[in-house]
Amino acid sequence: MASKTGDAPVVVLAGNPNAGKSTIFNALTGGRQHVGNWPGKTVAVASGAVRWNGQAVTLVDLPGTYSLSAHSLEELIARDFILEERPDAAIVVADATNLERNLYLAAQVLELGVPVTLALNMMDRAEAEGIAIDVELLARLLGVPVVPTVGTRRQSLVDLVGLTVTQAASRPNLIDYGIELEAEISALQPQVAALAGPAAPRYATLKLLEGDALAGQAMGDTPQAAALRQQAQQAAARVQALYGDDVELLVADRRYGFVHGLAHQVVKRRGGQQRSLTDRIDDIAAHRVLGLPIFFGLMALVFKLTADASAPFVDWIDATVNGVLANWVAAGLAAVAAPAWLSSLLVDGVMAGVGGVLVFLPVLLILYFCLALLEDSGYMARAAFVMDKLMHLLGLHGKSFIPLIVGFGCNVPGILATRTLGNRRDRILTGLMVPLMSCAARLPVYVIFAAAFFPRRASAVIFGLYLLGIALAVLTGLLMRRTLFGKTADSLFVLELPPYRLPAWRGLRSHMWRHSAEFVRKAATLILAASVIVWALLNLPVGVASTEESIFGRLSGVIAPIFEPLGFGNWQAAGSLVTGLVAKEVVISSMAVIYLGDAPAEPPAPVDLAADLRGIVVGFGQAVVDSARIVLSMIPGVDLTGEEPAQADTALSKALQSHFTPAAALAFLVFVLLYAPCIAAMGALKAEFGTRWMLFSFFYLLALAWITGFIAYQVARWLLGG
Repeated sequence: MASKTGDAPVVVLAGNPNAGKSTIFNALTGGRQHVGNWPGKTVAVASGAVRWNGQAVTLVDLPGTYSLSAHSLEELIARDFILEERPDAAIVVADATNLERNLYLAAQVLELGVPVTLALNMMDRAEAEGIAIDVELLARLLGVPVVPTVGTRRQSLVDLVGLTVTQAASRPNLIDYGIELEAEISALQPQVAALAGPAAPRYATLKLLEGDALAGQAMGDTPQAAALRQQAQQAAARVQALYGDDVELLVADRRYGFVHGLAHQVVKRRGGQQRSLTDRIDDIAAHRVLGLPIFFGLMALVFKLTADASAPFVDWIDATVNGVLANWVAAGLAAVAAPAWLSSLLVDGVMAGVGGVLVFLPVLLILYFCLALLEDSGYMARAAFVMDKLMHLLGLHGKSFIPLIVGFGCNVPGILATRTLGNRRDRILTGLMVPLMSCAARLPVYVIFAAAFFPRRASAVIFGLYLLGIALAVLTGLLMRRTLFGKTADSLFVLELPPYRLPAWRGLRSHMWRHSAEFVRKAATLILAASVIVWALLNLPVGVASTEESIFGRLSGVIAPIFEPLGFGNWQAAGSLVTGLVAKEVVISSMAVIYLGDAPAEPPAPVDLAADLRGIVVGFGQAVVDSARIVLSMIPGVDLTGEEPAQADTALSKALQSHFTPAAALAFLVFVLLYAPCIAAMGALKAEFGTRWMLFSFFYLLALAWITGFIAYQVARWLLGG
C-alpha cells in the first residue's frame, strides 16, 4: 500500500469500547507511540509506528465508539478524522463475543469509502462461550478481509497488518436503504459531490437527508448550497410522510437489520445462551424446514383474506358505478336528447371499461395492506431468507429472489432490480424469470374469473396461480441455466433481518395507498383511453350490424382459432388478450366494453337522487359489516356468517358465465398468468438486456402460456367434466 501523501501509510484503528482496540494498538506499536493534537484541532489523537515487511506503517488509535452518528465527541472525532484525513485504510476491531453489536460500526466505516479490514478480536473467549463464527463467509459477505485475533496474546496481529496493507477493501454501497430512500439519495448525490467534493458522497448525502447540521455546513454558504439543503429537507419530508419516521431513524433501522441478518448468517451458538425475542421467533419463522410451509401458509391466508374480505366492497362499487352512476349518466343524456353514439360511448365504453376495472380497487387495497403488514413487521425479510435457501438448493442465484419478489408488485421494477446482481448472465436469467411472477395488474382478472366460475374456491384458485408462476419460474431458471447460460458461481449477499415490531398505522396506510394509487391513475388514463379505442373499433365501420362484424371483431376473429384447443376460441377473449399487452388490467376493461356494451340497451330508470344516495350509503355500511363478519369468521373456532364464502358478484362476472365453461375459464387464467408481459415490462427488458432477449422473452412466454393453458384445460375438463 502506497500512502496518498508518499509518506508511511496511515491506518486507523476503530472499534467499540472494550472491544480490545487499545490492546491491539499497544501490542503493535509497543513503545513507538505518541499523543499529539490533531493538526488544526484541539483534540488529542494517539498514534504509533509499526513495521511490516520492511515498510513503515502509521497507526492512529481513534476513540472507542459504538457508531459514527456524531451524537458524542468520540463519534465526532472518529468520523471527522476518517472523512477529513482520508487514511489509507482502517482496521475495525470487533468483539467476537458480541459480533452483531460491533458490526454496526463496521458497516458505517465501510460507508465512508475507506478500505477496511475487520479484526475479530477475543476469539478465544467466543469459542469458550460456544460461539462459532464462519470467518470465510463473513469475509465474502462483507467483501473485506476478516482476521480472527486474540489481542492479549498478540495472536494473528502480523497477519492483520499485512492484510490491511495489501488487501483492505471498500464497500460504500454496502447497505440498501429501500426503494424510496435510495431514489432520493441517487437524486441528490451528484449535486453533493459536485458542490463539496466529499470523499464519501453517498455518506454525505445520507447525513444531509438526516438533517445533520455539520453535513449541511460542509456544503458551504453559496446559493447553490442553500438550494441543495432545501431539496434535502423536502426529500426527507417525503420519506417521513411515507414511513412515519424520520430519515435518521429509518437509516439506523436498515443498518441494524443489515447487521442482524449478517450475524444471523455467520454466527452459530450452542444452547443455553440468552437470546432475544426476535431470535426465538426466527427459530420457527426462518427455520430451514418449517420456514417454507409457514411462508406459503401466510401467503394463502393473505389471498383468502384479499378475495373474501374485498368481495362486499367490490359488489358495492359495481352497483354504484355500473348501476347508479351509469343510470344517472344515461338518464342525463336522454334528458338532453344526446345522440345515441354519445350515450353508447360514455355508458358502454367509458363507464363500462373504467368502472369494470375500478371495482377491483378494494381487492388491491386489502392485498397491499396485508403485504405492508408483513413487510413492516419484519416478516418479509424472513421470507426472503427462507426462499433464498430454496433457490440455492435448486441451483439458482440466491440474490435473484429480491428482483423476483419485487416483481409480484410490478414486473418493471423487478426487472430493473436485476442490476444488483453480480454478473450479466445472472441478470439476464433473473430478468427472464421476473415476468412469471404474477404482478398485481393481473389480480383483477383472477378475481372476476375465480368468483364467477369457482366461488367456493376462489381464494385457492388465485393462490394456486401465484404458486404456478413461482414453480414455472424455478423450472425456467433451471432449464435455461443448464442450456443457454451454464452454471455460474453464486455471489453471496446479506439478507437484512430487522427486529420484529408492531407496524405503525400511518406507514401501513401510506404503503397501501401509494401502491393502489397507481391503479387509480391507470384507470383515469391508460384504461380510459383503451376503453374508448375498443368501443370505437367495436362500432366501426359505422352502422355495423353486430360487434362480431366490427373492425375489432374481425381482427380478433383472425387469431381466435389459436385458442380453440384451450377452450376459449371466441373473438371476444382473443381480442381482450391482445389489448392486455398494453396493461393487464385492460383485459378486464375490454371484456366489460365487449360483453356489457353488447347487451340489449334498456331505457334508463327514473332518477330518484335522494333514494339513490341513501342506497349508496346504506350499501357501503352493509359492505363494511359483511367484510368485518367475513374477517372474524376466519378466526379458528369463530363462525359468524353461516353462509358460503363471499364472492364478487359483478355484472361482468355474470356475463362471462355464458361465454366460458369452468375448464375454459381456468385455462384462460393460466394463459393470463404466463403470456407476454405488458409493453412497459417489455421495454424494461429491452433497455436492460437488448432487443434479442426481449423478443426471446416475448415468444418464450407465449409458447409457455399456450402449452400450460392447454394442459390446464384438458386436466380441468377431466376433473370438472366440461
